[in-house]
Amino acid sequence: MATIKDIALKAGVSVSCVSRAINGYSDISEETRKKVLRIVEEMHYYPKASARHLVTNHTHTIGLVFETHDQSGFGHPFISKVLTAFSQEIGKQGYDLLMFTNNQVPFDTWGFVERVKHRDVDGVFLIGRPPDLDALLATEVPVTGLDFMLTGKTVSSVMSDNRRGVQEMVRTLYEMGYRRFGFAYGPLDLHPAMERLQGFHSGLWEVGIHPNPDWIVYGNFTYDGGKQAAREILRLTERPDVILFSSDLSAIGAMQIFQEYGMKIPEDIGVTGFDDVDAATFAYPSLTTVRQNMDELGRAAAKLLLNLMSGQAPLSQHLTIPTEIVLRNSTIPKQILDTGKDG
Repeated sequence: MATIKDIALKAGVSVSCVSRAINGYSDISEETRKKVLRIVEEMHYYPKASARHLVTNHTHTIGLVFETHDQSGFGHPFISKVLTAFSQEIGKQGYDLLMFTNNQVPFDTWGFVERVKHRDVDGVFLIGRPPDLDALLATEVPVTGLDFMLTGKTVSSVMSDNRRGVQEMVRTLYEMGYRRFGFAYGPLDLHPAMERLQGFHSGLWEVGIHPNPDWIVYGNFTYDGGKQAAREILRLTERPDVILFSSDLSAIGAMQIFQEYGMKIPEDIGVTGFDDVDAATFAYPSLTTVRQNMDELGRAAAKLLLNLMSGQAPLSQHLTIPTEIVLRNSTIPKQILDTGKDG
């Protein structure tokens, strides 16, 4: 395997000149740079990351840590799509992604922050709040968070417009003729869950409807949580004619239970979700939902973090990505239902 000394010998220049040519310094002639880079390619030379770090003071590595309330990890379709877009965007700039696990052997006393320092990553992408977040922010390592707010000179955050998304869904359903609104919320220690619940109340206030507390149940963002929420609704004597779920997975779980108990969707009860994961399209009936732009969330997070790592002041420390209402077969205008009943 070729070394930097081999490159220097063949090019007839010093080792430091080779290093400066590889790392893009401007104090060598363009002719020398092209000559060195041609020989680097011919001899298939790849500088070690540790050596490049010494020269550039960058590892070209971004750390990833995520805390999911349900331990779904990469298996959750939302996480998977956001991370795919994020990794593609940082890859264009020559960065790799290093995942920090939460599992530690009993004799390991290093926490997440110690491992971040040891790995010397150039920045950190957070999905969820690690327990030692304050200690991480104190290091001034550039950090971008997804779905929660961060403030500070070396931090930024990005999330969907959760509140407006649910508020617009309420308004849309009202225009379709729905009047009895239920809601299944997620874990309220998570910022998106709280915003979606607030959006539900704001939407009802906007259309002049008072919420029924019996129709507001816990759905936990999960498939099983949605099934449990549906069982709670089924115990009621008076039920909503539409129920909004804080995630697609919980909505799909609920639809299964409703159908097992002989309820027709949307004839007996309308159901909506939030996310627009692929399963929303394939569900039966297909799921009306609030679409998050997961690709844009990932790209925006990457751009925010790359900007912070470059030392530039961010144009905005927090970005809110718009959502979109997607109407499918799990809801239907009430006038169509009423016409069908009359017929």
